[in-house]
Amino acid sequence: MQTKNKARAAASYGFQADEPILIDANVWLYLQPPAAQPAPSWAATYSGVFSRLLQAKARPIVDALILSEYLNRYIRIEYDACWRTHYPKFKDFRLSADAAGILQSAVAEMKQILKTSTACDTPLIRIDLPTVLVAVQSGTADFNDALMIENCRLNGWKLLTHDSDMTMGGIDLLTANKRLLQACP
Repeated sequence: MQTKNKARAAASYGFQADEPILIDANVWLYLQPPAAQPAPSWAATYSGVFSRLLQAKARPIVDALILSEYLNRYIRIEYDACWRTHYPKFKDFRLSADAAGILQSAVAEMKQILKTSTACDTPLIRIDLPTVLVAVQSGTADFNDALMIENCRLNGWKLLTHDSDMTMGGIDLLTANKRLLQACP
């Protein structure tokens, strides 16, 4: 995890047929957002990138970590925007009748993600967990992010992300995040 990632501008990247691209949860949240999330200016860029990725017949990849982050964040966005005052405890909201429609929408969006992507496992047995844990303990990496980077490294995948923390790991990134492009030339 000591090697810097190489970031490329996703908007101008030339995708190849069968090229595996792991799509981060933050990008999925721009492509398939919850109703309560206002679209940031870069959401349209990622929509165009995803469209070009599909046209080129590249292979969008998703794993359990990304699906979990997407689903949990989707529900939290709706909760924080509309329901926090009614349900001070998130679990109470999640179990309520008010959450039923949101949960149904979130699962429907997740099914769409699975229709357009190849589901792959995170090979925990092959990941260098001691290195990941050192990075987590030092505060330089989020555990899930470190696992995603290792998964990309092990499988030769590129990562499509907007997360400006994704600077280390020695993998190729695609992004519309200007700070990430500057940090990983």
